[in-house]
Formats: sequence, C-alpha cells, structure tokens
Amino acid sequence: MVKQSHTNLIDSREYEKQLHENAAEDYEKAVKEWTLEHEYFIAGKWGRLFKGLFLDYGCGTGLVGRYLVRCGREVVGIDISRKMCKIAKTYSLQVVVGDCLNLPFRNQVFDVICCSGILHHLPNQLNKAFAEISRCVKQAICIIEPAATRPPFVVRLIRFIHKGFEWISNKLYKKYAHGKYTYSIFERPLNPYALKHLCQTSGFNIHTIQFFNHIPSINFLPISVRKHLIQSLLSSTNGTDVEIIAIRS
Repeated sequence: MVKQSHTNLIDSREYEKQLHENAAEDYEKAVKEWTLEHEYFIAGKWGRLFKGLFLDYGCGTGLVGRYLVRCGREVVGIDISRKMCKIAKTYSLQVVVGDCLNLPFRNQVFDVICCSGILHHLPNQLNKAFAEISRCVKQAICIIEPAATRPPFVVRLIRFIHKGFEWISNKLYKKYAHGKYTYSIFERPLNPYALKHLCQTSGFNIHTIQFFNHIPSINFLPISVRKHLIQSLLSSTNGTDVEIIAIRS
C-alpha cells in the first residue's frame, strides 16, 4: 500500500484559510521585510507600466494593493481570509472574501492581475489558478514568487547570518519573539520556467522574466545597502525570487 503524505490528508484551502485567519494581526510584521521589493517592483514598475482595473490576487492584508493605490490605480483584492480582508479595507482597497481558485468575477473584467506570494501556496493547483486568472484578465499578469533556483553566495551568506541572529533572538527573548504567523505546510518555491510555461499556455507572451534576491533585514545592514544589493543582484538566470510580467497575446 502506498503511504500517503500527511499533506494529502488535509483540505489545503481550509488549512490556508484558518492559518491566515489566526495570523491576520501578526501577518504584516512577518512580511514587513518585503517593503523594499514592493517599492521597487510593484510601485516602481507594475503601477507605472499598466493602467486600468487591477486585481490583487490573494491580497492578504493588502500589501500589494496599497502600493498600486499610491500610484493612482484602482484595485480590487480577493482573499480567502475574512480577517485579512478586513485589514486590507483600511487601505482604501475594494476587497472580496473568496476563493482564488474560483474567482467570483465575470470574464475579462480586470486589466491586470497581480500575484505576489500567493501561487507558491497552491503548488498542486497551479493549472486551476491560471485558468481562473486567464479567464478574468484582459491585458496582463504580474507575478512575484519564490523561485526554486540557487541564489548567489553573498545572498546565502547574509541569509545564514540572519538565521543566526533570529535563533539567538528567539533564545534570549523567547516569550516575545513568536507571533501567530507561521509558514504553510503546503507552500514551496516554484519552478520559474514552469510558471513561464503556464503563462504561455494560458495565452500570454512573456514581457519580462527577472530574478532578484531578497535581502533580509539585519540590524547592522543599512536599508541603503539592502536596496543596493537588491538592485545590483538582479539576474536573468537565478535568485531567491522571480518576477514575471506576461501580456495577453
């Protein structure tokens, strides 16, 4: 008899819903390190490259949508967590509580759909996700996801040091260090070329595919240095994360 993985015995959508319901208030603290990337890619590129109505796909607390709103874009967010949607609404976002795998929208209602840090929660349901995204979008898909590629040595070194600092901090300040947010048992880095293929087979041409390296926040590492490293370590072949912009053919 084939032994089943424990993840096969769990309803992934209900698991994700409960995980993010329980962690809604701590979620922004957990992902605040992504501020520089959001400014560079989302506000600096997506919000200026495209106009029209945007969908923040798997919006969480609105971390992506709020940058687009600052660019003057109209944004609708959708997320499975009611508590996260409630927080997102405080950032002038129109928000719908719903399942990203069954979007409650009519065909091609959005000009652009943005997927940032959501698809890697759906590694076994990507075909369904792209079918829904393709159905609802007219113009373009913008994606940022963890990439299953090996980052440069300097990035691996910084991340190793960061983990060391986290471990020490957790030992010294254990009762203060842990929030409610934890990582999903389903999430995993994605093959960037599989994402590219899914875009193409869904009827989109690849406008850009670019790898970048997330530099974690360390007390002795100034923001200016982190920003410089993010910009100087952009790559066409590998990194911790990948950005894909695909335009409907």
